[in-house]
Amino acid sequence: MRKLASVQKIKFVRPIAGADAIECVGILGWECVSKKGEFSPDDKCVYFEIDSLLPDEPVFEFLRKACWKEDLGRYRLRTVRLRGQISQGLALPIGLFPELAGREVGFNATEILGVEKYEPPVPAQIQGDARSFSWPIGKTDETRVQQDDECGFISRLTGRPYYISLKIDGTSSSFMVSEDEYHVCGRNYSYRKSDTHSFWNISERYGIESKIRDHALRTGRRVAIQGEIVGPGIQKNPLGLKAPDLFVFNVVDMDAGRLHLDEATRIAAEFGLNFVPILERGESFSYSQSDLLELAKGKYAEHFPSAKPGQDREGIVVRLSLIH
Repeated sequence: MRKLASVQKIKFVRPIAGADAIECVGILGWECVSKKGEFSPDDKCVYFEIDSLLPDEPVFEFLRKACWKEDLGRYRLRTVRLRGQISQGLALPIGLFPELAGREVGFNATEILGVEKYEPPVPAQIQGDARSFSWPIGKTDETRVQQDDECGFISRLTGRPYYISLKIDGTSSSFMVSEDEYHVCGRNYSYRKSDTHSFWNISERYGIESKIRDHALRTGRRVAIQGEIVGPGIQKNPLGLKAPDLFVFNVVDMDAGRLHLDEATRIAAEFGLNFVPILERGESFSYSQSDLLELAKGKYAEHFPSAKPGQDREGIVVRLSLIH
């Protein structure tokens, strides 16, 4: 289970210029705004990630004006800016939660505290007749660099070949043939064929099914395509596209795993598909967490002229260049 709520340690406390009642605290790689004097370095806290849905409990009542969602019956945490300081998540003293007494740093409190993950409403054009099936490949979540203290993401990359790609803000999709049946999928489900479904329209536009089947006949290798679909009506269309489109970020050998970047981009080009913009490649990864957070900043207009000039990009994705 994802750690939407967890026991963590305060790494630092820092004043916010011009603010008398609030200050900035560091948890893992995140920065949060808290009440002045509420924490000292090395204090335990309960950290709630952005996009957490918090239950209607008295301990969260102070969030009602800013975060309460009547349709969900819960408080939704979002990234906010207070007195110029970005706050990504929520830190509260562990003493407010007696059920966590004695729990060590890193403990996953998501289930105990009844926290759920916010899922954005499905746009009308990608709603469809969904069906569950047994996924033969991995799904598409990425590790956040802010969690590096727990997962050791940077240490696993250091000194190894890597690449950095642009993170595109849309909705993830997968296209594959499993047990001789073609599947057009969102993050969790396969969708039955529909003339009005954006995923199926993109599949038909690029002839993805026939290209996957032809590739298997020619090479003996079964590949799946995974990418981000963006466009009108999807996540407010940050790229400013006039019609939905697909940007591939994975080509997966269904028997062996994700392909090397060079092979993935070659197959995407062979299929006539866009690949996500590659920002950097290198033979020996050497970035720190703070370096990566700085690299993540930027505007989508730097890569997509159709995007609004002030539209911040969602971030970057850092990966090994090698096959998993």
